[in-house]
Parts: sequence; structure tokens; C-alpha cells
Amino acid sequence: MCKLYQFVPIFCISLSVVCAKECSIVVLEDSNEFIKIADCSRRGLSQVPQTLPRDITVLNLRRNNFQIISNFSFKRYRFLQKVTLSENKLQKIEDQAFFGLSRLNNLNMSDNTLDLLTVYTPEMFLPIENLTVLDIQRNIQEHNNDVYRYPDVAFGVFKKIVYLALDLAPIPELGQGFQNLQNLKSLIFDRCFLKFLRGDTFENFTSNLEELRLTRCLHYFLHVDDNALSPFPKIAKINFEGSCMHLKQALSMLSSYSGKTLDIINLRGLNCPRFNSDEYPFVLTVTKDMMRYLKTVCVETLDLSDNGIVDFEENSLLSFDRPECIKHLYFKGNRFAFTKGRQIDELNTFFNKSIALKTFDYSFIPVRYWLEENAVHHNEQNYHSSNNIIYLPRSLEKLILSNLLCNDIRRHFMNRRGSNLTYLDVSYSYSNNVVIFESNASFTTETLVLDGHFHAALYQIEIVNFIHVKTLLWRSANLLYAMYPLDNMFYKRFITWFRKLKKLEHLDMSSNLLWILPDDLFLELDRLSELRLSKNLFQSVPTQIIFCSTIKTLDLRNNLLSTVDYATRVWADLMSTNHGFSLYIEGNAFECKCDNLNFIKWIQETKVDLDSRSYKCTLLNGTVITVLEAYETMHDLFSNCRNSIWLTVSSTLLGTSIIGVVLLIIYSKRWNIAVFFYRKFRKMVEKNMVKVTLMMFSFHMAGTAYLGLHNV
Repeated sequence: MCKLYQFVPIFCISLSVVCAKECSIVVLEDSNEFIKIADCSRRGLSQVPQTLPRDITVLNLRRNNFQIISNFSFKRYRFLQKVTLSENKLQKIEDQAFFGLSRLNNLNMSDNTLDLLTVYTPEMFLPIENLTVLDIQRNIQEHNNDVYRYPDVAFGVFKKIVYLALDLAPIPELGQGFQNLQNLKSLIFDRCFLKFLRGDTFENFTSNLEELRLTRCLHYFLHVDDNALSPFPKIAKINFEGSCMHLKQALSMLSSYSGKTLDIINLRGLNCPRFNSDEYPFVLTVTKDMMRYLKTVCVETLDLSDNGIVDFEENSLLSFDRPECIKHLYFKGNRFAFTKGRQIDELNTFFNKSIALKTFDYSFIPVRYWLEENAVHHNEQNYHSSNNIIYLPRSLEKLILSNLLCNDIRRHFMNRRGSNLTYLDVSYSYSNNVVIFESNASFTTETLVLDGHFHAALYQIEIVNFIHVKTLLWRSANLLYAMYPLDNMFYKRFITWFRKLKKLEHLDMSSNLLWILPDDLFLELDRLSELRLSKNLFQSVPTQIIFCSTIKTLDLRNNLLSTVDYATRVWADLMSTNHGFSLYIEGNAFECKCDNLNFIKWIQETKVDLDSRSYKCTLLNGTVITVLEAYETMHDLFSNCRNSIWLTVSSTLLGTSIIGVVLLIIYSKRWNIAVFFYRKFRKMVEKNMVKVTLMMFSFHMAGTAYLGLHNV
């Protein structure tokens, strides 16, 4: 439980400071220790506010207008444990700026313009020498080829520091002062201009380091020595994602960890096309020699995504001495296919030994487009399909086969009995790859991603048996054509499947050209809590939704709604009262007119969690304003609505009066009217009787004359 207070500054610190919006104060009472958070982010501050409670422990000053931190700015707040000054315009920090913060253990000054060479001094850092986390990354704005001497003496003050994040210059000199950081576990370089990574680059850092992150070194081609990581024999996490150093070099660096155990090796996106050369080509075939060190490492998470891999030699990419160590394997964004014969055999061998594998990502693989004239598949009739079966390990929980363009051969990914597969992504795939399930296999899939197409999914009868799905993502799949017309071949399967999804909690059908939904579509979804229908063509909120009493989030952004009708508003308020409710309706074609006055009021008065209170709406004259403006100036903008209302009321009253007068006249003259109609009716009857009598007499006379003649 937490308590929320609003703290309003009464005065400004100086004339140069503009009074900012109030800071919010939150007290966390359920934690093991007292925590009071002052959130002053995005308040336009340029100096540390001095009127906050003295006992705050966390101060968030993110995204303000700080350029300088003056001496003794935090003296009042001696209990502070965490200060965030990120995303400001900081250029200078005075030596006694942090005076009094002996309890501070976390300081974040990332995303500023602090000059690493001149700003930091031992005197500045001494008051906060107990820091365990320091983040000053993304501060270097310009770089040159001069030697960059880091203020190691200043950083040497932090003998307790565990996490250090800073920038890396093209030619850094990291002095002996960094040897004092013996408790350092994580060294992070997120903005990197490094040119050469040598064996002595990090020699002054502790050998107890467990995590090294050297990411986004994009400005130069990074030349790497094989022994560059030798100063860190105990490292467990290596992350070089997005650094242009070439996969060949990165794999050679692993010589220091041959036969060792690591948690993470992230080598994603190392091959940069703009640094393509004969020695380090962007188009890469993985060789056995390149894998000589990696194959010996026992690693849990291995990411080789986006490295331009188009092929791999025998006993190379999938050859590991201890494949049972691997839990998460990523090949995303490369361009190699598992072809018939050796490569599929190697993959099956690897899967058979990978008894702990939980994640396999083989997505965004552009191998071959479908060209009908090539008639590739006509040449496959002599090759038995059983040779194309890839047997997934039973331990696998997450399989990602999205965005595949592999129209070459058919591959069957077989999910066997006893499988633990809970996450399956086959979105946007245009290939001959098929996920099949062994007979009588259990369907444990809880998350299913079918983005991009509906027919491929509904063709497979196995999908219809995924009755344990809790999250279904079916975006940009033209689902309108699966639902209408009602007699099409997919509609019956679609409805039948939805009737079985009794455990579904999260459903996303965004970007599907939907303007209407089948009746009772959500009737059986008693657990549905999140429904996303954004980027469709709904002109009103589908009535099927308001029969769902469990929805907590409804997303109807970027549709064609002109209003939210009364029934939906009542339902939304009820959901908000029962269990909380979020409604996202930004980007619709709302109209500010007389018929929508109740909707405009509801937007400002409801307790429903909305994504905005100032949606754009259009007046009758075409002017675009916000709903908030319409609410605040309602009497001026919609004064004509009252005139029309009174005109309607008066017309109704006048018509009612006229009808009433006519009815009263009729009632008062009722006997006269009755006698009048009685006389009219009697005359008509008498006249008809005379005619009937004359006719009968004529017939009688005629009959008598006939008989007389006959006797004669």
C-alpha cells in the first residue's frame, strides 16, 4: 500500500528560477525499509527544490532543465539513497554539490553533456564515496583521435561500487585509479567510440568482474585482440550487441574462456555492412575454425543473430561439446536455411542433445522468395518427406519462426509427446515450414502469435485444438475475410475455435480491417481481461464487448469512432468500479456536437483510466479542437443546442395541445356524433331493405306469370 501526497512549493528559490509544477510524494509502507519518493521529473526545474520533505529517500529529477548543480544543493536531504538527474542539460557540477549525501548508493546522471575529462574530481565524489551504482553513460557528444585520459583518481574514491556505466572514447587511457574498484561486478559502455580493443585496455579493472557490456560501437570498425578479455577470467555475461567488430573477431576473443561456464554471450549484430572487406566480409559462412573456442564453452544464453550468416560448414555452428548447457539460442536475422541432408541431420543431433533448451529463435530469415516459374517443388518427388522432419526437444518452451521467407523445401518442425511448448510464433511467415504435432500430443501452448495471415493458421486442424491459449496475437491478418461472408470456408473453423478458447485472457486483433464482429464472439470467453482492436474500421463500439464482465483493458485507438455510446459508457463505469478499467480511444474521429454533450462530459468526469482527457474532435463547422476545450467552453460552443432543445420541446407541446383539444371536442360531442352516425347507418340499412324487397317482389311476379303461361 502506498500513500500519495501532493507537495506544492510556496515560493521560488531565486528570481532566476521559474516556479515549477508540484512534485508528487509517495510513501511505500509495505517494504522492509522506509521509502519516501519525491517525483520531480518533467517539472521545468533548473535548481534542486529546497521545500521538499527532509526525510525523502528517493529523488527523481529526470527530464528537467538543469545545467549546473551548485554546492550544497542536496544538504537538506541527508536521507537520500537514490538520485536521478538523467536527461537534463547538465554541463557542470561544483565540488561540494553532493555534500551531506553519505547515505547515497545510487546516482544516475546519464544522457547529459558532462565532460568526462574536466567535470569529475575526487573532492566532488568524496561525499558520496559509498555509492554502489553510478550511471554517467551517454554524455560524450564529440570525439577525436587524441588519447582520452579518464579521471581514474576521482573514480578511485568508489571502493564499494558494484555497477559502473560510462562512455568509451576512441583511444581511452583507463589509469591505475580504477584498481581501487575491487567490488565492481558490472562494467557498462553503452555509448562507444572505441577503435582498438587490446589486451591491456581493461588491465586496471578488477579480475572479479562478472559482466562486461560493450554495445553500439558503430562509429569505427573495432579491431580486437584475441586476448582482449583476459583481464576478466571470472566473467559470466558478455554483451557486444551492435558493435562493429565482426563475428570472426568476437569468437576469437573467447579463447580466454575455453572450457569455462558463462551465463550470457550476446554477439548480435556485429557484422556491419558499411565495413565490408575481404578479410571481414558481411556475407559470412561459419567455419569449424571460427567455432573452436565457443564450442567448448558451457553457455546458457547464446545470441548470434543478425550477423550475415548465409551458411555453415560441417561440425561448426551446431557443434558444441556441452549442448546440454544451452537454454536460449538465437539465430534471428541471418540468411541461412537448414537444407536437406547434413544440415537437418546436424540440427536434429543438436536438438536431441539439448535437453535443457527452452528458447529457439529462427525468425526474420530471408532465404528464398516464391518464384512460380522456378518450379522448385517439382524436382522433389524422389526425396522422401521424412528426411525433412526436425524433431524439437521436449524441453523447448518458446519457438519463434516468424517472418520466414524460405520457399525452397518443406520442413516439418515436429512437436513430440511430452513437449513443454508454451509459446509459438509463426507470424508473417511465407515458407514451406510447418509446425506439426505428434499424435495424441498434449497442447500446452499458452501464447500463440499468428500475425500476418489467417488462412495458414485455420488450414491446420492442430491449431483449432489449442484450447489452453491464454494470449492470442492475430494482427494484420485480414481477419475480416475469415469472418465474412458467413458461408466462407474459414468462418466455421474460426467460430468453433473461439468457442473453445475458454482460458483466453489477452486478445489482440489490431489492424484487421474489422468494422463489425460476429454475434456472441466473446460469449464463452469468461476470463478475457485484455482486448485490443486498434487500427480497424469500427464506427461504434461493438455491442458484443459490453457483455464481457471481465475486461480490464480495451484498446480501440485509431478507429472511426465518432462517440462512445451511452450503453458502453455505463458498462465502462461498471467495469471500473468492479475491478478497474482502462480504455484507449486516441486517434478516432470524435465529433463535438449537440448529440455528444454527454460523451464530452463523461470524458472529464469518469473514473475510467483513459489514455487522454483531451482527444481531438471536430465541430460542425470543421474546426478541430480538443474534448477538454469543448468541455471548458461548453456553454459558449453549444448554446445553440439549448435553442434546438426548446424548439423541440415547444413543438412537441404544441402538437400535444392540438391533439388534446381535438380529443376534448370529440369527447364532449360524443353523443351527437354517435346519433349522427347511427342515423346515417339506419338510412343506409333502410335503403338497402327497400331494394331487397322490390327485387323479391319482382322475382315473385315473374314466377307467377311463368306458371300461368305453362298451365295454358
